[in-house]
Parts: sequence; structure tokens; C-alpha cells
Amino acid sequence: MTGKALASTWIQSAASASVLRFTRCLAVPLAVAVVAGCASTVPAQVTTFQQWPADAVGSSWRFDASPRHADNLEYSNYADQIRAAVGATGLVEAQQGEPARFRIAFDAQAEPVHLRSHEPYYDPFYGPWGPWGGGMWGSFGFGRGPWGFGMGMPLYPSYVTTVVPGQRNSLNVVIRDGQSNLKVYESKAVNTSASMTLPEAFPYLVRAIFDYFPDTNGQVRDVRIPTEQ
Repeated sequence: MTGKALASTWIQSAASASVLRFTRCLAVPLAVAVVAGCASTVPAQVTTFQQWPADAVGSSWRFDASPRHADNLEYSNYADQIRAAVGATGLVEAQQGEPARFRIAFDAQAEPVHLRSHEPYYDPFYGPWGPWGGGMWGSFGFGRGPWGFGMGMPLYPSYVTTVVPGQRNSLNVVIRDGQSNLKVYESKAVNTSASMTLPEAFPYLVRAIFDYFPDTNGQVRDVRIPTEQ
């Protein structure tokens, strides 16, 4: 085999090996992305203050609702979700006309906020898809196109910060002693999102509070609730 043929064979082998390595490397982040998508969560920050009595299990409770909530379908929907969560703690809802040891009130709010978003920015000439780019990994190479051969340091993207509209969803739950009217429990969960509305966020705010009920006095927790599939 001539020297020219040997050189040609070596170049073809190098190209095949390079493509194979690229394909293997590409498969890893794609797999990670798929797994990450399946394990999506909703973040929330929960702040709790409580003086919860040790003998509360099995005690009765009722909602402390104001007259303005009497014909509010949204409130009724939220109340049903809290009712289910309270039942899991061992408290029992009092029947109509029966006295209750605890009174529970809650308030849900949504307010617009501005969020900062950090996005990658690639130079249109030297970026990963530019004429001197190195494909997906951005290595500077000799020759045109993403499949050119060459050596050099990888070209990492720059990042730009933009401001996007968002929403801060919050749920505040207060439990009072039925006789003294003193607070025995208060907890607030907050979620900030660029796309989630209050009705969408509410189930996760309820879980953020009641999954750890009654929690530790003065506790501030950052939690991530798995999304419902």
C-alpha cells in the first residue's frame, strides 16, 4: 500500500472513530435529559411557626370561613384539598353543629413578579454551528462545518440575562384553638414560577405544608414536590 493510500485510510479511520466517540458522548446527555424530564418537581419555600399540643391526634376541627366564601367555587375547591390533607394528620372534621377543638383558616394568593432568566448565547461565527465551530461541543477546528477536524480549546457559550414575567403563588394556613382563639399553628408555602397558575400550584403548596405537619417551630424549608403524572 502506498503512503498516500495509508494516509487516506488513517484519515477515514480517524473520522469514523471521531464520529463514534461523538455519538457515544451525545447519548449520555440525551439520556440524562429524558430522566430529568421524568423526575420533574415543583419548588416551594415553607415557613412554619407552631405550638402544637401533644394530645391533638383525634381532635375535631372545622373551617373558619368568612361569609364571602359561602358561594365561592374556587375557595370550595381549595378547601376540599386542605380537608383531605388535614384528615391525613389524624384530625377529624366536626359535624355541622358540633363543637370543634380547632378552627382552620387559609388564604391563597397570586401576585405578578419579574424573574431573571439566564440563557446561553453562541457567537454566530465561532459558535457550535458557525463556519469555524466544532459541532455540538464547540471545539475550535480547522476546516469548515461542524465536522471539521482540528484541535484547540472548547468554545463555551456566553450567557445573557433577561427579565421575564412570572407569578408568586402562596398559601397561608392558620389553626386556632377553638376556646382561647389563640394561634397554635401557622405555615406559609410560596412557589414562584414563570408559567404555573395558582390553581395549578395549589396542590403542591398544600403538600409542602402538610407533608411535614406540624413541623418544627421557626422552621424554614426549601422543598421540591414531585409533579403528578
